[in-house]
Amino acid sequence: MNTQRRLSLSKKKGFGGKGLAKLIVPKLATMVMNLVTIGPRVILRSAFQLLRANIWTRLISTIVIVFFDLYSFARKKISLKQLIINLILSTALLFGGTIGWVFGTNSVLAVVAENTFIWILAGLIGAGVVSAIFNIVCCKILGRFLKSDVENMLDFINSEFDLLVLEHELSDEQIDALASSIEIDDKVCINCFSKADKKKYVKEILQPYFDKF
Repeated sequence: MNTQRRLSLSKKKGFGGKGLAKLIVPKLATMVMNLVTIGPRVILRSAFQLLRANIWTRLISTIVIVFFDLYSFARKKISLKQLIINLILSTALLFGGTIGWVFGTNSVLAVVAENTFIWILAGLIGAGVVSAIFNIVCCKILGRFLKSDVENMLDFINSEFDLLVLEHELSDEQIDALASSIEIDDKVCINCFSKADKKKYVKEILQPYFDKF
């Protein structure tokens, strides 16, 4: 009997887009508020200053992201290994976003020195592209040495899946059909890590699927 049919994540969530959003959204919110209160002419000058790639803005943005990781670690929502991974990725976001912003803004500065909107857009595109590249490279390198909490919990869920398969004595065809019907996402894996009784949590998720066979 084949009990090695593995469950896979139904949806992967990347760090880059989420992390970049944490950097950009507060700034965009401030721009919108200024637009409402002081008008378009002043907002362009304000946005130019607000979105400048100065070290303090970058550091504060990164510290905010790191704070949430430390808070999750303190509440035992993530492991020390995951905290290290997140800190490395946050650092990559800091340097990648900075390099991309500088490259993007400088690439159009000589052409559109008076067009603040294009200058900002070029900076955001540059920051997004370079930080995404940094994120991909870091993830590949880290993946060779460290497993994330999601990956560890997915392995744990698969081991429990194998035990339930043996318990229910399913055929190979049933195992394939069952595995294809089970949806496991990042949230399930993260919740699994934080549970005191992981076996019970996983069984409560998987058992309803097995009851159908």
